[in-house]
Amino acid sequence: MPHPFPTISDQKQPHAWAITPNAGALKSLAEGIWNCAVQTNQRPLVVLSTAGPLMGVRAALEKYRPANLPNHIAFLPQVISFNDWLEAAPGAWKFPKKQTDLERWLSVYINLRKHKTLQSWFKAESEAGAWGLAQAVIDACDALSEAVVPHMQGEINVLVQNQTLDAELWVKKVEVLLDQAIAKAYVGLSRKVVDQESTVLLAFWRYLSSPGDPVMRKHFALAAHLQAASANQAVARPLIWVETADPKPIDQETISRYLQDYAQFAPVLHIGMDWHSVALWSEALSGQDVEGQLIPADQEQGARIDHNIQASFHEGWRLLAARRFEELAWAAAKSIETHLIAGKTNITLVAQDRLAARRARALLSRFGPSLRIRDETGWKLSTTRAAASLNSWLELIRSPKEGPSASALLEFLQNPFFDIAHTLRKPPEVCASLIAQLEDILIASQAKSGWETFRMAIERANAYASSRGSVPHEALSQLLNFLQRHHAQWQELKLDCANAYVLLQTNLQEMGMAQKLETDSAGKQLLEVLKAFDLGAGAYQQVTMRLPEWLSLLKTVIEEASYQEVGQQAQATLSILPLSSTRLREFDAVVLVGCDEQQLPAFSEPPLFFSDALNRLLKASTITEQYIQQARDLSQLLISCPQVDLLWQSKSKSGEPLRPSAWISRLRTQLPDWPILEAKPDMHADHSDPLQEAVTTVNPDIALPISMSPSAYKALRDCPYRYYVRSILGLRKAKEFEEGFDASLAGQVLHAILKNFFQALKTEEQKTHTNIHQDENARRQWMQEHLSKHSEKEFERLIKGDARVTGTLRDWQKQIPSFVDWQLKREAEGWQYHDAELPVGFMVMLTDPDGVQREIQIAGRADRFDISSNNSTTAAVIDYKNQGISKIKKRADHLLDDPQLLIYARAVNENAIAAHLPGRTIEQSEWVSLKADIKKADDKIVRAYPVENMPEMMEQFSDQLNEDLEVLWARKPMKAFAPDSVCQYCEARGICRKGMW
Repeated sequence: MPHPFPTISDQKQPHAWAITPNAGALKSLAEGIWNCAVQTNQRPLVVLSTAGPLMGVRAALEKYRPANLPNHIAFLPQVISFNDWLEAAPGAWKFPKKQTDLERWLSVYINLRKHKTLQSWFKAESEAGAWGLAQAVIDACDALSEAVVPHMQGEINVLVQNQTLDAELWVKKVEVLLDQAIAKAYVGLSRKVVDQESTVLLAFWRYLSSPGDPVMRKHFALAAHLQAASANQAVARPLIWVETADPKPIDQETISRYLQDYAQFAPVLHIGMDWHSVALWSEALSGQDVEGQLIPADQEQGARIDHNIQASFHEGWRLLAARRFEELAWAAAKSIETHLIAGKTNITLVAQDRLAARRARALLSRFGPSLRIRDETGWKLSTTRAAASLNSWLELIRSPKEGPSASALLEFLQNPFFDIAHTLRKPPEVCASLIAQLEDILIASQAKSGWETFRMAIERANAYASSRGSVPHEALSQLLNFLQRHHAQWQELKLDCANAYVLLQTNLQEMGMAQKLETDSAGKQLLEVLKAFDLGAGAYQQVTMRLPEWLSLLKTVIEEASYQEVGQQAQATLSILPLSSTRLREFDAVVLVGCDEQQLPAFSEPPLFFSDALNRLLKASTITEQYIQQARDLSQLLISCPQVDLLWQSKSKSGEPLRPSAWISRLRTQLPDWPILEAKPDMHADHSDPLQEAVTTVNPDIALPISMSPSAYKALRDCPYRYYVRSILGLRKAKEFEEGFDASLAGQVLHAILKNFFQALKTEEQKTHTNIHQDENARRQWMQEHLSKHSEKEFERLIKGDARVTGTLRDWQKQIPSFVDWQLKREAEGWQYHDAELPVGFMVMLTDPDGVQREIQIAGRADRFDISSNNSTTAAVIDYKNQGISKIKKRADHLLDDPQLLIYARAVNENAIAAHLPGRTIEQSEWVSLKADIKKADDKIVRAYPVENMPEMMEQFSDQLNEDLEVLWARKPMKAFAPDSVCQYCEARGICRKGMW
């Protein structure tokens, strides 16, 4: 039965009343508040202990407003949450300045510097871990303050009532009172907690506690409200305290004392919750004893609980079990969709399993603007793309002075808030593909880290583009210089909190990020969070720290911030809530996801410093209290809402079965006919007609290429299907940077070294005064010295950008003596270096199926040409390979499938003038290893491997080439038939599905 509303008398005691937290709770509460207004003939002040029911209470007051009220009480009673009421305390401007979370963390940092004992506690922590530990320390200090400060409430009341003290003297007096309270409590607590951990914590508490702490300001506000009521008793309004959740014992004492004091000046009504006809489990009804143990239900209470279960809306409760995570999220989204189709417009998704709730939210995004989704679970600002874009810049500037990794660089450049046109002050159309060009250059050269490495890669790409008649990527060098300059500013900065904030804001403005963030909802909130680092003239602006520490602090502050979604009008609203936020709120339907034994109930993270027993000693929240409160919250939700879907994942990640929550299992013992439904995704049956093999025919509308490189021809020989996908359709696998240092860029450098060295050798040979012609030893010495110098010079910039390249240089330097010996031996055989890195090619004539004559160019760039001093009509082509001789031999076994040397030879033979070899033909070609096995004896080192049977192989290659091109231009079917060794690294593997048949 509902409790009758008390008669408001002139007694100097709070009046108590209780409401039943069921479907009619808001109506009962509104009627009680209006009853109080009528009895006292005043507009009461209603303070809710939690903010969740605020709008619901106001709506209920409007809905159930009595008729014919006097004008002065006809307005809605003021309804406010406890925290907002504290902030609205009279004279709050006189309170000690409220410290922000950032300022409190900085105070921990400063005290660490002052006190060696505290430094020893933090010395093993990383930057990020240290700030996390600072947060834990502050939370623990607040818990200690909550246990101590209530004992000085009387002194605080006197201070607030004394209006003659100015602000400074008042603060000093409060500091004295606080210090006295801490000194008394410090001794008492030390006797009960004697381990080193608590000793350090108490030391922190003594150093960090100040009048600006939230706990102190809370008690100042209570005193200010009490003083205002005392000074104006004639107009003091009735106070209604609505206790929507069980308070912590220390808060219960504080509020009870305040209500008792306020009752001396105005009527006070304390409204609590009556769980007698709502509780579905014994713990929700009987609670705990003074020792913190659960009280078992007696026979009468057990009968009451059974009656509550049978009288509930259990016909509208559905149990849904899903085997996998995706099925769970799908089932949650499907349940919500079902309720929407049924016409329900106010639905809540209770997120016991936050990951599943977030995934279900993503699935529901297909409803578009017709469904408004409000996430009240504390969506982290750090998970938004705006925060990710800022984080990409922070990761770049924390890179070592040599420069960032290519991955970090590209991640920043590709974030949507970086305005490259604004940065370079160029038209947007000029910058449209700039980042893609840079990514292609870095990946092609495998330039993995370092500003100099990136610059070398760009310069080489520009040189190549110029040689081919293309436009160099000049803007890339400008972009790289801009980023390097800003990176250097952070590296050279003598950082303190003030100049770091100014520099960061300058960066965001110059890169156009600030302007773009302003246009984004999350970006705006991110900029507001960053403003917290503008400490103005505060005491912490000159705090100095290392760059990694400041960046970790910045990331920690962003991680603590929550993203608030922008509201919008829609046909229906879905609220994503934690279970605690459903108190005294009305919904058309509820979907609760995460009802398995591991997630329901869910307990807050255990304190870093306090055990459960110590929490009970400090009268703070304990696990038992959280357990009871969740049982009551869930009881209230099930009793209040006629449509509740309870979902859980029945299989864990490891495949182990997961049972439903013990609360659900206990309900099912009383409701034996309550079935568990298996959530199954919608199934669609169809008949497939699988391919017997991967095959395609080139569409007549697709143009065939009129030129082909050696690598493209190799792809055609490896697998026509592969060539079709790569060269005709232009599909490319997204390339990535491999782990470690790849030889691609180093290989390019080695080619450049050898070209420059041999050009220098030709120049030296033309000098009259040189000892290079004296004898072989002098020539060898000169070659070794100059090749080593060229190597050091070419690798210098590469090493500056990526120190890992030093090992590649040292490996090559070990190869130099053997390479010089091979060169001298080759010269003794009559071969002289002629030229390197020459583009050569030839034309192939064929007739397509339509009878049209076609010319196809086969062209590439040869590493090196030699000429014979014994025969004026003979030349040789050499291809350097940065690999061992064993791999070269395998390449030679499949020469016709990889005929790179044969292509170069035919190009010279058909057009010697274009290759600067007039009157000569290629009669020799060979691969030269730059990674010979030098551990062997000198006479056993194999560095070169020639192409055998050159004339015969040339003839076979020409016939094969004509046949392959004719098949290609005839647009005949292309089948996937490559060996497994080719398929393993094929870009088209996911398209052709050769492994499936």
